[in-house]
Amino acid sequence: MKYNKLGQPGPEGEINPDAPEAGPYTYDFGPGTPNPNGAVNPGMEPSTGGGPSTTVTNEAAMAIARSLFSFFPEAVLKEYAKAWVKYADPQLAIAEVRTTSAWENEFGYLQRDDGTLIMSEGEALSTQASYRETLQEVGITDTEQFNQKFKDLVSGEVSAAEFQQRVDLVYNQVIDQIPEVERLYRERYGLDIDAPTVFGALIDPDISDKVLKGDIQTLQLQAQASIRGFTQGFARFEELRKAGLTAERAGQLYEAAQPTMQLAQGIGRELDIKTLEDAALGDTSAQKRVQRVQAQIQSEYGGLDIGAARTRTGEIVGLVED
Repeated sequence: MKYNKLGQPGPEGEINPDAPEAGPYTYDFGPGTPNPNGAVNPGMEPSTGGGPSTTVTNEAAMAIARSLFSFFPEAVLKEYAKAWVKYADPQLAIAEVRTTSAWENEFGYLQRDDGTLIMSEGEALSTQASYRETLQEVGITDTEQFNQKFKDLVSGEVSAAEFQQRVDLVYNQVIDQIPEVERLYRERYGLDIDAPTVFGALIDPDISDKVLKGDIQTLQLQAQASIRGFTQGFARFEELRKAGLTAERAGQLYEAAQPTMQLAQGIGRELDIKTLEDAALGDTSAQKRVQRVQAQIQSEYGGLDIGAARTRTGEIVGLVED
């Protein structure tokens, strides 16, 4: 059992949250009594008025700062200690800390345009820890490259639960493609990349640029095609990506393409994959050609649906609108 500067007993090193100005419990006896090592508990000095009720040393203020905000970086802790010496009040001290450049550098992403906080610093770090756990669950153990992404998510007020839902959704969409993307990357660059790296790049374009030179999205399109039997050069998929073809739309396109081409062949019409790709991206000439073939197929086979669909926003995906 040790004592603080107010003579209150408590566990060594801890601080009474109701009297943080008294510093940690570090003394063997109360104020004014010599300790066995010769040190004396100095007690609290009375205020002369017009300021905080006590005078606190910088050392004691740093101890208070570390006790209340152990997760703060050192630069922010020092600002809190300075503010505590000035005010000896936790609310006034933290309010002043949040106006400093040290806090801005570390936690500025928490401040809305109107000056209010999205959440406290501790809550933000806890939320980011939950983000990391979510990524670790899908095999991404090195999450350092996501640090800025995590801050952006907090700024966007994305909860830990919502982030998990997003990751699970993407993971379920791409898990079957990852081995094919790995294979294509080995063939194109002669490099081995693991599944977590591929998935990390797929869920964060910034990671894609840093880790895979921006080609991962193109390789994902190529994987969507190759696992369904369509083999084309990287340049073609790069062209499709730049034209706006997403992995989701590519999956729908190539899934419907093979049976459609077979049906067209069955009625004596030729329909190649490039025409279907161009049609899916909105090329008018290609769409008209596909629609003519589609009409003939439906006439021949009695209204058969060959895979086009309209999204909630009105966008046509799969092949083309009938």
